[in-house]
Amino acid sequence: MYPLISVYRCAVSGSRLYMTNLSHDKLLTQSMDGTVLSSLEDPALRCPSAVHVSESSQLLVCGYTSNNLVQVDGERGVVTLASKEDRLCCPDSVFFSARTGRLIVEHDSDNILVISTT
Repeated sequence: MYPLISVYRCAVSGSRLYMTNLSHDKLLTQSMDGTVLSSLEDPALRCPSAVHVSESSQLLVCGYTSNNLVQVDGERGVVTLASKEDRLCCPDSVFFSARTGRLIVEHDSDNILVISTT
């Protein structure tokens, strides 16, 4: 298993800080003063390894051992955008460009998956 890690990766959007907790399969949301606003645990998201907030405020999270990329939405919950069926394996970085309409996911140590959303 992985060593105990409190915060693996983080992303900032406005007054919120999003942090992945790899050891406990959680996505934490905090205010800038450190107040925990929410803690998300979902069976579809195991070992959250990367988090990104797009220019349009989409919250994207990679599940390292669940082999997926999800969008976390307050209304719809966790929505899978890419998975093992898309040949995604151990994703560890994600970026979305609204300008190009592309999701870029680094996975399997040295591969890149590009998904066009337009």
